Amino acid sequence: MKKTFFLAVFVFCVCSVRTAGQTPGPPPVLQIVREDIKTGMMEPHAREANATVRIWAKAKSPHHRLAMVPVAGNENEVTYLWAFDSMDAFGKAQKDLDKIGETYKADFDRTRHKGEDYHSAQRDMLARLRPDLSYNGAADMAHSRYMRVETIRVRPGHASEFEEARKIMTAAHTKAKVDEHMAVYQVMGGTQAGTYIVLIPWKSLAEADGVQPPPHGKAYQDALGESGTKKIANLSSDSIAFNDVSIYAFDPQLSYVFKEWVDADPAYWMLKPVAPAPAKKKASAKAEEKKQ
Repeated sequence: MKKTFFLAVFVFCVCSVRTAGQTPGPPPVLQIVREDIKTGMMEPHAREANATVRIWAKAKSPHHRLAMVPVAGNENEVTYLWAFDSMDAFGKAQKDLDKIGETYKADFDRTRHKGEDYHSAQRDMLARLRPDLSYNGAADMAHSRYMRVETIRVRPGHASEFEEARKIMTAAHTKAKVDEHMAVYQVMGGTQAGTYIVLIPWKSLAEADGVQPPPHGKAYQDALGESGTKKIANLSSDSIAFNDVSIYAFDPQLSYVFKEWVDADPAYWMLKPVAPAPAKKKASAKAEEKKQ
């Protein structure tokens, strides 16, 4: 399987990415793949990635990915989320995708760029869902359009403090009945030890207003209480070494999503070829003279 681009995140927003036979909700195992694209190569890269997912659709691949591009973050990135029921299912998917690559080699050869590589870097990561740290799993992913991705790295030996703070936050979310979906993943490999990922899907950027300080309004603050707020602050200060937040928009034409998503919103998710950007017209000789 061609690797894409890695994204380290602390909370995998409880995206209801469904796998075969799994009830709606965040998948037990998540592969996060990140591609760093060379400057000026995003448009041709998108055409090739779109051709790839259309070949998977032609092959009726049972394995799906959600593509995301930055709204706030590195502009030359593409991130893919792959959902799996288990590590065994992940291993089998690699073999399935390799087989599709062999069967449809002629299709891939026609669409793949033969010149300079579009990528400046590629990296992937595997993470396992932490249901005990997550909240309100099943989100309406078919109608979601954005993802808030937070990457948190915990200091060695301080995982228990970090997880205690998360559990206090989750309990306050539950008590206040916060209208949010949040999946927390712990990274198994592909980046520094002690990395957690939080992904929170949004239907619109208006939902970003709810996470600004103070987050989630009075009901949530009351549920935390002054003591809970202070405890979270102290535990987080002691345990967190690094915290990064990015916001991504979904890219349906680089994604290969579940049939249920397409059926729920075909106008958004239906695959179609990505047309080349229109060529820039050359200025006339007279126009050039005027500029000079």
